[in-house]
Amino acid sequence: MSLREYILKDLNAIRNPKLLQQCFEYIQTIKKADKKAPNKNNVLQFAGLLNNKQATAITNSVNDNFNSIEGEW
Repeated sequence: MSLREYILKDLNAIRNPKLLQQCFEYIQTIKKADKKAPNKNNVLQFAGLLNNKQATAITNSVNDNFNSIEGEW
């Protein structure tokens, strides 16, 4: 049995209309996310704007400020 068949079998077994509505809404969300174009070109437009020294400074700042947990967890 294929994955699609397993999913359809499980969906067909659901009798609760509210649960079916949740499944439907989730599937719609997945479909929207799948249609979104990758943002590779949006990111690449910034390539080369920083020199190595600037990039290192930013990396160090992020590491210094965000790589430790303060307080109890």
